[in-house]
Amino acid sequence: VTHLTAVEKVYGKVGWFESAKYPDGTPVAGTMAVQELGSPKMSIPPRPYFRSTSAEQAAAWKAISGQLANRVLAGEITAEQAMDLLTQQAENDVLRKIESITAPKLSDLTLAARKYRKEGKKVTGATLGELSRKLRDKQIDLSGVSTKPLDETGRAIATLTHIVESKA
Repeated sequence: VTHLTAVEKVYGKVGWFESAKYPDGTPVAGTMAVQELGSPKMSIPPRPYFRSTSAEQAAAWKAISGQLANRVLAGEITAEQAMDLLTQQAENDVLRKIESITAPKLSDLTLAARKYRKEGKKVTGATLGELSRKLRDKQIDLSGVSTKPLDETGRAIATLTHIVESKA
């Protein structure tokens, strides 16, 4: 009974938390939510990584949960340790999904903005208008810019994590 009570009081989360921010203070979680769901207003197509990982890994996570629950009931590990192992697996699965996504491909405007930022310049609404014009007039060379969606700077991958908490 003690082990079951402990399991019911533990939960885990995978994602980006308060401390995960870009250098300008923008929360990584917000940016990645837009990538997950897309934004028609911003012409950003959805690139689901959480929902697709969850669907693809549901059976594996259920099997792991059962194995870990048995270990908790046997007194081999604590509920917190079990949840840490499960959420670590989920974090790794989400990370692999993010790294595997290559489509939908990035727009030329996004690539131009990446190149502009790579040169140390700040991208604003006015900048996007200028870049759009330059693209139209074929005045921008997009070579040397990463075409990989979801993680231009590496910050999203570096700050993806999991936490385990206990309910009071």
